[in-house]
Amino acid sequence: MKILGFGVLMAIAFGAAHPIAAQAPADTFMVYGAGTAACSSWTAHLSDRALHPLDVQWVFGFVSAAGVFAGVHLKVDANGIEPFVTKYCQEHPAETVTTAAANLVGTLR
Repeated sequence: MKILGFGVLMAIAFGAAHPIAAQAPADTFMVYGAGTAACSSWTAHLSDRALHPLDVQWVFGFVSAAGVFAGVHLKVDANGIEPFVTKYCQEHPAETVTTAAANLVGTLR
């Protein structure tokens, strides 16, 4: 009984320490890499010749994967992706780069 009580206590403590994980809807997905950064980071990296290309490549991968897994041809060329994300991020600095990329994908369908 003590072991069960300890397990319940740990589950409650862990859940309280990680409320975002506990509250995540079933249809969400994990994001790795540059997509986890705030849009303010994208904007700050615009003039950084080392970091900005990495951000852009992450978005290219996201857009490519979205097209593959949705089974659709997204109507954009690579030159249209960066300006869209830059404008979105300048207007929504607290959002994530993933949110900017997802909004781009939504407009391309």
